[in-house]
This record gives sequence, C-alpha cells and structure tokens, in this order.
Amino acid sequence: MAENEHCTTTSNTVKEIKITCTISELIQDGIENILRYLFFWESDDKKIGMMIQLLHHAFIYGMILWYIYLHTFSDSYLQFVVYSFIFFLIWIQHLFCKACLIYNIEVKLIGNHPNFIDNILHIFHITPSNDVSNGVLLLVSSLIMGMLGFELLFRTIVGIKNWF
Repeated sequence: MAENEHCTTTSNTVKEIKITCTISELIQDGIENILRYLFFWESDDKKIGMMIQLLHHAFIYGMILWYIYLHTFSDSYLQFVVYSFIFFLIWIQHLFCKACLIYNIEVKLIGNHPNFIDNILHIFHITPSNDVSNGVLLLVSSLIMGMLGFELLFRTIVGIKNWF
C-alpha cells in the first residue's frame, strides 16, 4: 500500500489500518502528481517547482489581464460569468484550504521562498508569517470575490431589466 507523506497511518491489528488525511492534502497531492506527469522530462524537484511557479504567476497575471480586458474592450456578460466562476473556484480553495494549494506545492518542491504578499508586508514593516500571509490572501481574495459577486448581480439585474 503506497503511503501518502501527508497522511498518517495507524494500525491496531494486522487487519485494521486507518489512514487520516485532510481533503486539501489529497487535492494538493493530486495536483502535484498531475503536474509531475505534465513535466515528465524533468526529475529534479526544484526545477519542477520553478516551472509550477512560472505557470502559477502566468495564471495570476492572465486573470488580471483578462479582468482589464473585460472592463476595457469587452462587454460580454458570458465572459464575465466564466471569469467570476473561475475566481469563485480560486476563492473556495483559498477559503477551505486556508492557503493557495499551488503555492504549497511550490514550497514543498523549491523550499520556503517569499511570496508576493510577504514582499508587501515587508514594505509596511510587518513580520511575515504563514498565518499573516494566509490571512491577507484570504482577505484580499474575499474582497475581490465580493466585488465580482456584486458586479455580477448588478449586471444580471440590468440585463433582466433591459430584456423587458
């Protein structure tokens, strides 16, 4: 039986085995295995972690650029719904896992490295810790999700109003 490094296994007898894992750890391991499969040519954990970090940053910047595009050049309601749904999924994983799962995979593979929030905390002379960084991440993503939710609600109301 393959044992997960995050899970704890206890056994009282030969027939009884109990494995305790959290859902976030299982999801994190699943995502890591998928990404290792995608980067099959590389076996060095640090290089795989750097490639994951590159994809993570590209995704974040892509979401920011998509938001700017949606409010500057496009008036597509469907695109905004898709954008809001994707951000909702990101927000849910931040909320229930108490951190960004992809960042946790990066830390596991690369080692502890500062994230964007830690750099901002240093500017304000706040000592970064995992709890503070995760709290700021959850606060910012919750504020953004709230604003997107209100915008989606108001766009829906205006669309229904204009339809009649």
